[in-house]
Amino acid sequence: MTAPGGTPAISIVIASADPGAVIHDCLTALAPQRARAEVIVAEGSRDGTAAMLHDRFPWVRVIEFRAATSLPRLRGVGMAAAAAPVIGILDPWCIPAAGWVQSAVIAHEERSELVIGGPVKLDSSERRSYANWATYLFDYWEFVPPFPAGAVDVLSGNNITYKRSALPDAATLGAEGFWKAFTNARLRQAGHSLRAAEGLDVALKRAIPLGAFLRSRFHHGRSYAAMRVGGRAFTARLGFALLTPALPLLFLARQARGLMRKPVARVWFVLCAPALLAFHLSWACGELCGYVAGAGRSDDAIRS
Repeated sequence: MTAPGGTPAISIVIASADPGAVIHDCLTALAPQRARAEVIVAEGSRDGTAAMLHDRFPWVRVIEFRAATSLPRLRGVGMAAAAAPVIGILDPWCIPAAGWVQSAVIAHEERSELVIGGPVKLDSSERRSYANWATYLFDYWEFVPPFPAGAVDVLSGNNITYKRSALPDAATLGAEGFWKAFTNARLRQAGHSLRAAEGLDVALKRAIPLGAFLRSRFHHGRSYAAMRVGGRAFTARLGFALLTPALPLLFLARQARGLMRKPVARVWFVLCAPALLAFHLSWACGELCGYVAGAGRSDDAIRS
């Protein structure tokens, strides 16, 4: 299914920063669906991923960065280059369901919502690892199945699709990168709703050591805070900073309320609670630094 004039029906953007072998699994899952899609990999790796992509997936459009850069920056450049009227975002470690492309295209044809996504489950091959469960639950606890179709308050940034009209222009995306949280908040403030659709399922296949993940949450938190208060007076930033000590327990309590209702994740939440609290503490420290001192080098450190 393509738009008039041969334009692809959907552009799928994947930001790649040293993803390892898992990007092969992601693209292999997309290969049978590629007739309906343009697949763009914004590639900022130092591990030889670009050469592998050119060799094994010649149908993928690869945009190479010579210097390491952050995932939000990679996504923005990839989205700026997209040609289709619908733009989808996947991560290299997300394995889309067999009908993912068709489901996304049909959902946008049939629905008026500008933003449509779906659940994120932990891949069956990853379910014996404590570290994989802890990092999965921290990032994707709101999207653990069951995640029914319909109107929702939030969607995952690694399994989400947008009508082009919902997004900033190409110049802004290329220059500033793309942050799902801020874009979706802006759209909701303008009166637009978010929707989960049937068939937009992905399986997470991401193995990150706990120490590396702990460090990355600091950088995520610092970058998020810096963007949140960008341009505000120091007194306003200080007000946000004074609230950060309450964040770890607040966020952990939210996760408890959501996950204790989901049998597949209930036991793992209890087991992973100490690690989750440590991740929240790292994020809160990052937010504190971001509010007081800005992003520093954290923007370019976001690579997972």
